[in-house]
Amino acid sequence: MNKLKKIKDFNSAAEHYDQDAVMQSIIAEELIERLNYIKINPNRILDIGSATGKNSILLEKIFPKAEIYELDFSLEMLKVSMNKRTSFKKLFSSKKRYFVNADMDQLPFHDNTFDLIISSNSIQWSENVNLLFKNINNLLTIDGLFLFSSFLKNTLIELQQFKDNELTQNFLTIQEYAEILNNNNFYDPVLIRDEYQNQYDDALSALRDLKKIGVTKSEDSHKSLRGKNYLLKLIDHLDQFKKNNKNILSYEVILGHAWKIRNAEEHVIRLMKK
Repeated sequence: MNKLKKIKDFNSAAEHYDQDAVMQSIIAEELIERLNYIKINPNRILDIGSATGKNSILLEKIFPKAEIYELDFSLEMLKVSMNKRTSFKKLFSSKKRYFVNADMDQLPFHDNTFDLIISSNSIQWSENVNLLFKNINNLLTIDGLFLFSSFLKNTLIELQQFKDNELTQNFLTIQEYAEILNNNNFYDPVLIRDEYQNQYDDALSALRDLKKIGVTKSEDSHKSLRGKNYLLKLIDHLDQFKKNNKNILSYEVILGHAWKIRNAEEHVIRLMKK
């Protein structure tokens, strides 16, 4: 993955991201809803891949006294989030929000800083998920919680089966996530697998939707996508997956949480299908 190109993609998508990333918003809401059933009262929260700040708005409602740090490698995404706060709120609100323009693969914080770390629909952009989870564990306080969602192996399976070019990330399986959590001193993980499908009137609309929210792989080699013959081949390929005369794009999603380990023997993993 060309990360600089990916940052450019998300910067371009920032202004209309909230309107376009409907499915990502639904997943994030489902993820944060789980906090209503988990006993935790964090003082300091980190949102990795915070995008336009919708997660922080939900988190503020659940934990009104907590400090919330929004971290994203897209500066334009952070600007959208900052602009959502009116001048009155900025001056008189007691809620503390911090905006950090940084890469999740180089987290700029000291160990034992956060009681809750959340990441929704962002982990797939890490170049080393194992190292990322290790760093997240280091940043958590004892009994700190890691709450996350990400895309799994069969996400955009329709594009994965197009042989002329590699268009998607190399997504992990739920078993690989379980192993990574286990290897990085998390305990009592609960992992839920879910499936989503977006429907479109035509294949071109589906491709435009992906471009708007920047979810496909960013490589310099994809300049060939601009070619008319390539695009026609891709449209013909996607048309093979039509259901009820609608083009579809499929997403396989993991929603999970785990605690920073106290005792090295406390490794119990529960896998669930929603």
